[in-house]
Amino acid sequence: MFGKRNTFLAGILLLSLALIPACAPEETPDPADERDKFVDAWNCAENSSQAGASNYVLLISKSTTNTSEVLLENFYDLGNQHKARMSVSGNTLTIPQQTLNGSQISGSGTLSGNNTFTLSYSVNNGSTIDNCTATCTRQ
Repeated sequence: MFGKRNTFLAGILLLSLALIPACAPEETPDPADERDKFVDAWNCAENSSQAGASNYVLLISKSTTNTSEVLLENFYDLGNQHKARMSVSGNTLTIPQQTLNGSQISGSGTLSGNNTFTLSYSVNNGSTIDNCTATCTRQ
């Protein structure tokens, strides 16, 4: 009889535990900054409608004034003193219209994996518009 009682109590205990809702841990947002995947030196193979093909190194750092932007140092092979702004949203890249070295630039792109992104952009110096594409690979 003692064995049946323990079995009965164990059954009630298991049933009680099954009825208690499980407490799932709260999901917390990923604290990683999505711009981190771009901060590095990149080899860019650019195709320009005006100048043809060229290769240069693009350095990317985080903007200190906008948490969704990175800075592209040496964009369009203009030299390290020139930095274009680019917004990052997931794998979508946007170069908002801005003036860089006297020319209007704008464009967009896509991140492909961890080590490659592509850009399509235009550079308008006031007399000609240079339509460009670039494939950038992590150094």
